[in-house]
Amino acid sequence: MKKVLLAALFLLCLVPLSACGEEDAPDTVLVFLEESSGFAVERNGLRVPVGEDAVFALTLDRGWSLADTDYPGQADISVSGRAATLTLREVQYPARVRLSLTSRYCTVTYDANGGQPVPGGALQASKTYDLTQRARPNTALGTDLFVREGYTLAGWNTAPDGSGDAVGLGSRVTVTGGALTLYAQWARWTDEADFTWRRTEDGVAVTGCQGKDGVVVIPERLGGLPVVAVEAGAFDGCAAQELIFPPTLREIEPGAFRNCAVRTVTLFDNIEAVSDSSFENCPSLNTLRVNAVEAPFGYAWRKESCYADKVDRLILTQGRKRAVFYGGCSMWYNLDGLQMQRALGEGYAVVNLGLNGTVNSPVQMQILGAFLEEGDIVIHTPELSSRQQLLLQTAMGEHDGSLWCGIENNYDLFALVNLTTVDGALDSLCRYLSRKDARTSYGQSYRDEQDQPYTDQFGCVPFFRSGTADDLPDRVYLDPAFLDGGALARLGEYYAWFQSKGARVYLSCACVNLDAVPEEQRGNVPLMDRLLREAAGKMEGAALISSLEDYLYRNSDFFDTNYHLVTQAAQKNTALWLRDLRAQMERDGVWEGV
Repeated sequence: MKKVLLAALFLLCLVPLSACGEEDAPDTVLVFLEESSGFAVERNGLRVPVGEDAVFALTLDRGWSLADTDYPGQADISVSGRAATLTLREVQYPARVRLSLTSRYCTVTYDANGGQPVPGGALQASKTYDLTQRARPNTALGTDLFVREGYTLAGWNTAPDGSGDAVGLGSRVTVTGGALTLYAQWARWTDEADFTWRRTEDGVAVTGCQGKDGVVVIPERLGGLPVVAVEAGAFDGCAAQELIFPPTLREIEPGAFRNCAVRTVTLFDNIEAVSDSSFENCPSLNTLRVNAVEAPFGYAWRKESCYADKVDRLILTQGRKRAVFYGGCSMWYNLDGLQMQRALGEGYAVVNLGLNGTVNSPVQMQILGAFLEEGDIVIHTPELSSRQQLLLQTAMGEHDGSLWCGIENNYDLFALVNLTTVDGALDSLCRYLSRKDARTSYGQSYRDEQDQPYTDQFGCVPFFRSGTADDLPDRVYLDPAFLDGGALARLGEYYAWFQSKGARVYLSCACVNLDAVPEEQRGNVPLMDRLLREAAGKMEGAALISSLEDYLYRNSDFFDTNYHLVTQAAQKNTALWLRDLRAQMERDGVWEGV
């Protein structure tokens, strides 16, 4: 995916310039760019006064982008199409600076790996992906490429024998070196003789299974007809630990897999009816894998469809230390990523995983935690009005369609979630799938009526926000009942898990619109601050780094809800987070910023 060329900025002459036939100009430095493949420079060899900026105009070759430099000072990059401007700020000395050029294209080759091509296809199919918009492409759905009699296409893998990295159909993959081969993974159907079934209007419904294998793969056809349903009681007491459903399946009735030993379920996103009650009393069920056979819907529906893009930055910055900012939409909107990144310097990559305070937090924290590494810092700002962020509510529910519309762009993320810790997952998935009344493509992204995008390279909202709506929606509370001891203890368990992976955990505060708080609760600021501090004190290794009174705002500071600050207030809020973060990092001896 990411092909890096190093273009060395070099000194023309390190001997006195008079030896090169030119008089040394006082108080200036000379900067050259070495021309190479990937770009051309309009005017090379800039002599600039010491302390001033060196600005280069570049033309990028088609398919390439300017990604980074190793200039020791601040380097600003602006790219518009194939035109790029590189500004080296306050040049002090002649210096060699390396530029990273990134290919905007990659190729994924899909290998049938024992299957057969669909009519008119081939045993290998190569697809080229444009990485301009997102750096991890979605894979092919596969059912339009290959078939294999007696088998279900259950996913892709980087190794033919399945020993490499597994990737779900339609889920995202990291491509290094500009090319990758994925091999079809085929699940052989369980013997037809192990099943009983009955005819329906559009196929057959499975009524029983006598198989004793550890893996049950329900066939796409029984008796020559498509399998479209599994009836209640069909798999009562089944000993199989893994179930793979066919893409023909539309309904799994409540009680279909009652009292089963199943641990992992694989299904397809064209299923129409499935619920948690379909797996009644299956205490070991902990992993849900979803393969995509339909185009995504969320890009046409909700701004939270960018969630997979946010997680991509977390994935692609592995191997570096990260400052991961997590919370509700008050984090998503109110962190200025560029401002924070400039302050932290190269020591930490800024990642904004804030999403929406009304969607499930345990799901997000388990996905976050899966990619944490030694040296990372997690900054959590739980909204004091959010039952989900404070873990008062841990089951998935009505609002989680907003979360699924982001997860559907990389269903593999949900396979990281332990279902034994989150109730309602299948119910909420089915509810979301039933809402899909439009189709987009994986190449799209959500934009609102003003054509505004909702995430930048850091995961922050990038567009300028000003003005306040007359009637701001959403309720705001300073209710001590929201700081429940049991719920906060559960939150502390997640923090402990983050720490076990080598990350530091800092708690800060989300904005509070004091004008929107019920009048009888407006005096609760000191009480809420004290309760939050007491709770953090019981969480081993987690530090509360902020005071709530610093994060109080008024109506005029907000954009369209009581959680989205206008741009100027968001920059002020970012400065507060940075102040508190720096103070704690200095106390911990890990501050490396500028």
